[in-house]
Amino acid sequence: MKSPKFIKLLLASVVCFCVFQSCEDEATAILVEEPIKDIAGTWKVIQIHRNGEDLSKRMKFENFQMVFKADGTYTLSDDLPFLVDGPGKYALNDPQYPFSLILSPTDQEEHLPVKFQFPIVEGQRQLSLNLSLGCTSNTYQYVFQRVIAE
Repeated sequence: MKSPKFIKLLLASVVCFCVFQSCEDEATAILVEEPIKDIAGTWKVIQIHRNGEDLSKRMKFENFQMVFKADGTYTLSDDLPFLVDGPGKYALNDPQYPFSLILSPTDQEEHLPVKFQFPIVEGQRQLSLNLSLGCTSNTYQYVFQRVIAE
C-alpha cells in the first residue's frame, strides 16, 4: 500500500501538469483582428420605426436609398423625412467598432452623429440608423439593406 504522502504528491503533480498544459494552449491561440466595417454601396430602406411603432405600412419609402461611396461621400435618392436632405460626407466614429455614423452635409458645417448598428439578419447585412428629427421625444429607426447589383 502506498503512503498518503506519495498519493498527495502524485495528485499535486497531475494538477500542476494540467495547469501548465492549459497555459500552453492559451499561449498558442491565434488572435483574430476585427475587420474594418465597409458600408460603401447602395442601401435601400426596408423598415422605419417611430418610438418602436412600425411605420412601414403607412409610408411609401421603396425609392429612398442612401449611396455610400468609397471616397467617403454619400447621396440620397427620393424624398423622405430624414436627418439630412442632400449629399455630403460620412465617416464611422470607429472603423472597427462603430457606434455612430457621422454625416456632414455639403450645405452645412456641422457634423451630425447618428446611432449606428450593422447586424447580419437572416444571412444579409443590415444597416440600422437611430435618430431624432427635431422633437427629442420621437425617435426613429431606419433599417436599410444593401442593394445587390443584378
